[in-house]
Amino acid sequence: MTSIQNLSEQIFKPQFDYPETSTLIKRIDNSDGLSISPMDGESNSHWYRIVNPILWYWRGLPKLEIEEVLSKIAVSTKQPVNSQWLDSIAGYQPGNWIYEFLNQAAKWQAKADAIDETNLSDINKANLCNYYLIASEYCSIASYPHFKNDELAMYAQTCAYQAYTKALSYSPYTTKELEFKVQNQTVKSILHLPPTEGTCPVVLMCNGLGNLQIDFYRYFNEFLAPKGIAMLTIDLPSVGYSRGFDLTQNSSQIHQAVLEQLSSIPWVDDSRVILAGFRFGSHIATRLAHLMPNKIKGLFNFTPLIHQIFVDKELQQHLPNVYKDMLASRLGLPIISNQQLAAELNYFSLKKQGILTHACLVPVMNIIFEDDKLSNNLEAKLIQSAKQNKIITVPKTPLQKSLHNALEQSVNWMQSIL
Repeated sequence: MTSIQNLSEQIFKPQFDYPETSTLIKRIDNSDGLSISPMDGESNSHWYRIVNPILWYWRGLPKLEIEEVLSKIAVSTKQPVNSQWLDSIAGYQPGNWIYEFLNQAAKWQAKADAIDETNLSDINKANLCNYYLIASEYCSIASYPHFKNDELAMYAQTCAYQAYTKALSYSPYTTKELEFKVQNQTVKSILHLPPTEGTCPVVLMCNGLGNLQIDFYRYFNEFLAPKGIAMLTIDLPSVGYSRGFDLTQNSSQIHQAVLEQLSSIPWVDDSRVILAGFRFGSHIATRLAHLMPNKIKGLFNFTPLIHQIFVDKELQQHLPNVYKDMLASRLGLPIISNQQLAAELNYFSLKKQGILTHACLVPVMNIIFEDDKLSNNLEAKLIQSAKQNKIITVPKTPLQKSLHNALEQSVNWMQSIL
């Protein structure tokens, strides 16, 4: 595998023949959609991508640096492909979204490279882990919205995973890169283990549309590991290590294969598995909980998306362009209209699939956020449990504190059912 340093040297040279991310999905009709949820970030008419600084700060990125990078993009004198969007400068050059975020990642990588690795102290190990984690997060943001036909984004993704692997090598936790067979392919996942002896319970993460599996280290470090719970991360179909799969109405095929093979993993207790679905990942998690209740101990959904977004055409039409493009990209559709997208998404409704016609046989906890247009109390109530239903609504302000409290409640609930 190409080293991070060599890869950085290769891509940090300006090149002008790369297509701009916002042009890769051909939209027959556009959207006037703006903000759809405090959890999805700040969507406005000046940006193609949904800017989500609060979540980025929560993942450990310095606030002033994020603002500085966004400012460099905003004040660039280069001509954007779309005059409406600040982040639509084509080519790998100053002002381009991927260029600016990868350059910021390179600065943190350089800080890590400057540390003498002979006779490392605990402080230096902690610094190396943190510097590489920050670099990996900047690379992940550079790659967002993670279109698999975006060559520059794929470079950024490669940098993100390599920096994350380096961070884990200095982490106080044991981690394992695992491969699972899915149909005729293999999918890579990462197992994060708490500092406990023997096998431990495990949370199987089901990511949102805009995430890579490497975006959840803080959730493990601050919430799961202290409770002695392992975390197994897997990429959504069409993204990252799962890019060989398109997303279909059988959204859970990869995670289902993983669950079936989990008994062969010696470090975790496959009788104590909790599914954690984040945003769109709740579609995967809820589906699995109904199809394979004998394999899991509980279902936790964070702002679930299981029905409304897939059937409400008016809601779909007012989604931000990038959100519709992400859906189209995950579905493997390079050209999309509102009508075609509505037809494709209709099959994803778990209510229409008949999944929700009976109660789930495991305890269920759903967390929803105030003023979330995509995930509300009605959506959460569609997921019924024969054992325990718990719905928590948290305020949208202050968002960072609400996010922290919600995640803390999630692990307390997990402990209670384990």
